[in-house]
Amino acid sequence: MKVSICIPTFNQEKYVEIAIRSAFQQTMAPYEIIVSNDCSTDGTKNILDKLEKEIAILKVIHQPVNLGIAKNVDSCLRSATGDYIVRLDSDDYLFPEYIEKLSHQFKQYPEAGYAHAAVQEIDQNGNHLTVRSLARKSGFQSGNEALQKAVNGYKVSANIIFFNRKALEKVDYVSFNINFAEDYYMVTAISAAGFGNIYLNEVLSKYRVWVDGGKVRQKRKLAEIDGLTSIFTNLLEPAFKKRNWDIAAVNSNRANFANIHASCLAWNVYSKAEKEELVNALYKLSSAISVKFHVWAYLNGLGFLFFYKKTVSKAKVIIKKLLY
Repeated sequence: MKVSICIPTFNQEKYVEIAIRSAFQQTMAPYEIIVSNDCSTDGTKNILDKLEKEIAILKVIHQPVNLGIAKNVDSCLRSATGDYIVRLDSDDYLFPEYIEKLSHQFKQYPEAGYAHAAVQEIDQNGNHLTVRSLARKSGFQSGNEALQKAVNGYKVSANIIFFNRKALEKVDYVSFNINFAEDYYMVTAISAAGFGNIYLNEVLSKYRVWVDGGKVRQKRKLAEIDGLTSIFTNLLEPAFKKRNWDIAAVNSNRANFANIHASCLAWNVYSKAEKEELVNALYKLSSAISVKFHVWAYLNGLGFLFFYKKTVSKAKVIIKKLLY
């Protein structure tokens, strides 16, 4: 089995070497490691130049212009020549048995489009936080079942994913132009194309969680909402209709997502014009009456009315994890 490990990166001089060495030091050696440097402005290039001389299977691509997250991931994945491809972000880390254990799963379920596992969250200093796992048992899940689950959100512990190249080719890799939720889009497209997936309820990697001190996540909320709209409009709704499934679940969850993200209208980081743009984006995601009510409430300082919903949602997640 030829396995390529693809590492898209941008300004990660502190972590990129750790990620590459974790890819190289696998108990089952990868065929190649590809790093796509998206015009980093820090010391990333110097580190990559050094490692490329040391690690024979390392191939570095220096993009001539900044592509952004989605296009850089796409370029990196397309450059791989292995039969299977691991997507690893440059601030994350693979345990030595990652390839070996998930490759074994692919041998059991060759029809799977991708495999994934639980992850250990770490902070910027590498300290352990919580373990991310899914409310499902280890094993295979069909494409149809994954699609039905996808309306509730991104059902992967993190974007550290082991892909079957055939599945990526079938969906044209990352055919997505929005720099948010490209991972959610890609696995949903693979499910819609008829591929199942494998989950291993075992921690096989470390996933870095950042403290958003500069409120970057808030400032790209528009892209997040647009990404969700594209997933529901271009993937989930057509897939449900093609299978003659009731799209009530699609419409209901579009509204749920819009209601959740409407909370951003209460943040003070946006101007009036930016809030108007966000409202328009929310209504593209869903124009349900409940969404209009949430929008009105958050714009008028009444967001506390929905506090109980967050509490109930968190409780459900905890209960599901306990059951599994």
